[in-house]
Amino acid sequence: MAELVSKTYSEALFEVAKEMKMIDSFQAEFEFVVSSFNDYPDFFEIFKTPKIDFEEKKKMIHEIFSDKISENLLNFIYVILDKKRGSDILEIKSAFDQRVDDYKGIAKVTVETVVPLTESQRSDITEKLAIKTGKQVVLNAIINKSLVGGMVIKMGDQVIDGSVKYKLEGMLEGLTQIIV
Repeated sequence: MAELVSKTYSEALFEVAKEMKMIDSFQAEFEFVVSSFNDYPDFFEIFKTPKIDFEEKKKMIHEIFSDKISENLLNFIYVILDKKRGSDILEIKSAFDQRVDDYKGIAKVTVETVVPLTESQRSDITEKLAIKTGKQVVLNAIINKSLVGGMVIKMGDQVIDGSVKYKLEGMLEGLTQIIV
């Protein structure tokens, strides 16, 4: 249900941003709002709790953000509050970012390895994934010591697990299936 909510709201915001030719500014403003919630978790709790009157929340949001974000995004946040979807705003932002990336032809990829990737390896992975996806690849490399060796590539909901840990677990599973 939350996924449907975030998709619906993010698509509505994206269509407005596209129509107004303000995709980048909407994304930056929305990022500012969400980072404010991340920086001040108590503020986010107030925003999403149903125990506080919606008009009070709107006043608070107006006082904090009215001179920092566009009227359109401010109104969008008011709609989220009116529809009692304050707790979904982080998912809405994530879905909006994904929609913008799809529109711009960007694929965000996370690569987990045991040791840092060299620039050559980063370049090779980026190039091969760009060819495979037909998109501009933005690579995020993460060190994960639990992999033992190899790498795990995550792109959206797709995972390519070429880690030694995964292969060893597969071998162990196969060995436990052998009847003696």
